[in-house]
Amino acid sequence: MRRWNPSGSDSSLDLSSSVTDSIQDGTVPQSYGVFTKGKSLSAIVRTVEWALRCEAFEADRRLRTVMSELGMAVEGEPGAIRSSAKRALMRNRWAAEVAIDIVPTPSGCCATVRVDMLGNKHFEIVDEIAENLGEALIDDLGLSAAVARLGKLSKLFGRKEIRNLHNQLRRTETVMELGQGMFDNKQGIVVLTTERLFFFEKSFISSESVREFPMAAVSSISTEKRRTGETLTVTVSGNVAEIKNMMHGQSDAIARAFHTVKYAPPIPPSGSSGADDPIAQLERLSGLRDRGVLTEAEFLAKKEDLLRRL
Repeated sequence: MRRWNPSGSDSSLDLSSSVTDSIQDGTVPQSYGVFTKGKSLSAIVRTVEWALRCEAFEADRRLRTVMSELGMAVEGEPGAIRSSAKRALMRNRWAAEVAIDIVPTPSGCCATVRVDMLGNKHFEIVDEIAENLGEALIDDLGLSAAVARLGKLSKLFGRKEIRNLHNQLRRTETVMELGQGMFDNKQGIVVLTTERLFFFEKSFISSESVREFPMAAVSSISTEKRRTGETLTVTVSGNVAEIKNMMHGQSDAIARAFHTVKYAPPIPPSGSSGADDPIAQLERLSGLRDRGVLTEAEFLAKKEDLLRRL
């Protein structure tokens, strides 16, 4: 399952990602910073999305309990948690405002977590909440299975990125394949999801970068194999990006998964016979399990739910 290791890092994103940086100057809006109304701030806001395996009311209850146990002041209406975390001098961490909005989904619910604070310890707060919430409750979106398929050297050289990759994922995507290589003279992790291909790099000096290629914009992916490693060439709107020095086999795995996602038959719209056919859905889930996207336990749980509809 997802590993929750507080990174305490700053971020400098090249392109869009699930982690959003914004600078707020002046008074915090009442809809967000209810605990600092009227105070002048110049803080960084970072956002992380979670897909949760429970109903929205249960997620709200458990989050409030966890945050209270962590010493946070918790307020807000159901589904809109507003909290404040005190400054921790021993941990070199500023005070923070934490907002969590919970929305029901067909498979449970999603939580959008926003942390507003000075400094670079936003993810430390996010990971503390997640760690105490429990790994079983948070869907890792196929990340653990993809990491397990990486070789030992890739796990070693990409360990910084792997530890922090969960904060880059969107709740609507599933990780298909991972690789490790060089892009723009930076060493990092190549991530293919059902929605995008992106390169994630995290340095030792508390900075990170994300270069993203939306699936719809990628026209082709090709590979080149040499004795020193492999090169993954991505063509986006006529422009070419090369990810070099990948381990043998990784570029092929990403290319195969890309074609599976890019050219998969479209899912019938809701209300059509295909979308509501439990047998067709069971076949799709079986394929996800065989590729390692779903664990055996997750597959069996979804299978049981589908069979009840027959």
